[in-house]
Amino acid sequence: MFEPQAAFEPTALIVVRAGAVDRFAALKSAFAPEGIEVVWDRRLGERRRSPSDSAEAADRRRRDRRGPIPASWSLLDFLVVSAPAPVS
Repeated sequence: MFEPQAAFEPTALIVVRAGAVDRFAALKSAFAPEGIEVVWDRRLGERRRSPSDSAEAADRRRRDRRGPIPASWSLLDFLVVSAPAPVS
């Protein structure tokens, strides 16, 4: 008799830069058995508008609050994100 498998939560997420096909395949084959999900970066471009595009531009913060781009993204075409802690 077939027993349904319990759904597992990935322990981490690896986001691969769009177009890095060989890197995606290598990471997927290496880490999928470990419970780490490997996905493509689906962003197509910058989503933020320039401050001059909106009427409330003067009220917005002037500096970008995002941190520096991780070295693994710039050099290796992927980023590792830790899975959130389970909520109990």
